[in-house]
Amino acid sequence: MKTKALYGFSPELAPFKKQTPAEQVALLQSWGNTAIFGGYEDPGFVAAAHAAGMRVYAEISLFVHEKWWKESPASRPITHDGQPLEPEEWYYGVNPSTPTVRHRLLEQLESLLTKHALDGVWLDFIRWPCHWESPAPVLPRTSYDALTLNRFREDTGLDIPTDDPARAVQMLLSRYETEWTAWRCDQITFWVAEARAVLKRVRPDAVLGLFGVPWRLSDFEGAILNVIGQDYGALGRYVDVFSPMVYHVMCGRTVAWIGQVTGEISALSGKPVWPIIQSVDEPAPLSADEYGAALDVALQHPASDGVLVFTLKGALAKAKLAVTRARFA
Repeated sequence: MKTKALYGFSPELAPFKKQTPAEQVALLQSWGNTAIFGGYEDPGFVAAAHAAGMRVYAEISLFVHEKWWKESPASRPITHDGQPLEPEEWYYGVNPSTPTVRHRLLEQLESLLTKHALDGVWLDFIRWPCHWESPAPVLPRTSYDALTLNRFREDTGLDIPTDDPARAVQMLLSRYETEWTAWRCDQITFWVAEARAVLKRVRPDAVLGLFGVPWRLSDFEGAILNVIGQDYGALGRYVDVFSPMVYHVMCGRTVAWIGQVTGEISALSGKPVWPIIQSVDEPAPLSADEYGAALDVALQHPASDGVLVFTLKGALAKAKLAVTRARFA
């Protein structure tokens, strides 16, 4: 049976206020829901969900947030022109090769898994910096700081002039571009491998999921590798379920694109794919009919093992909720 999950449960959402956990779960199940993202902070809700056969998942945000720039200034990426990366709206990208941040995030993951009876955790913002939710995203090339350049030099043995960043950038984007791209992908893959080890030690039956940037290898001149650093083939060794964030309105795409991305990530990773589609009206209104068409593609594509909806709040609009119930039935 395919997973049908809603992302962003909160007892503060209107339909759930003043309900007991058991009533909240019963309402979710009445919509055809089989899993939920959120609510795990309340042991009573988790117990009620498990008693009803519903799985409870959490998401952990990783290499993102202004707090890291303040607490660990070295985590602010340096672009190819030697300048610190600027924020884009709410997005503050973090250098994922920063040792302090990598270690503290593993500690946060372990704490999350220890404190809550989760059926799985999805890794989010597990990438090199890019605010990708746009038809024409800015594609920053990062990070050319001394710490990262030295780590690359030590790991590869390549003679990069770390005391001359401009020269190093020129070499990395020409002579050593293949090695630089591979090393940057490895920084993401290796952290995911460590995360899996933590999950299997603390909660061995839990699932490790990953929210992926929804780009195919041919998109933006290979940016999924050379900008984002998500190598789905390599990540497939450690991730149980991939959830590409196929927000087609945000990305200026058609609903058919959802299936195209789902199929490619399934083929590359060899793992189950539960695409996560948008229900929210961003950056423009999303009609109930178009939302339903997106659900159809996500659920019916041969490479899909389920679907997630971003967000539950967006799906609560009357017409969209009716569509969700019809497709989840």
